[in-house]
Amino acid sequence: SYGIGHGKLYHTMIWFGPKGCVSPLHYDPLDNLLIQFVGRKRILLYPPSKSSSSSFIEDHDIFSQEAYGKSEQVSSWHYAGYNKTQYNTSPIDIEKPDYQTYPDFANAPVPIECILYPGDILFIPQRWWHHVRSLDTSISVNVWWR
Repeated sequence: SYGIGHGKLYHTMIWFGPKGCVSPLHYDPLDNLLIQFVGRKRILLYPPSKSSSSSFIEDHDIFSQEAYGKSEQVSSWHYAGYNKTQYNTSPIDIEKPDYQTYPDFANAPVPIECILYPGDILFIPQRWWHHVRSLDTSISVNVWWR
């Protein structure tokens, strides 16, 4: 085993979007593939760090309603859960970060930048924070598995 799940398909999603469409900084609880069919996308991947996820998330079932709706004290660079936002989504506009409101974002790991072209596939490991921007009108598919 390479530690990337049991090979059981969990969910797929097709994404259609115009140039400039953004998926804000977030992580997915499962390993996934981002498959690019039309246009280009820029992905910024933030590798895990000791402060990149809270103990709340690690100690709870990531699919339970209790975990999804619960607020926590935020102490990580991504501020997920800040002001009752989703536990896996950051309120920070990483393209124009407000360091006065989110000073810990200065401690974010250095992101890995990827540009996907039609025919490219990107593996995104579970709980890796990432931000996606369509550089062109775009069609892509995500595939998540357990």
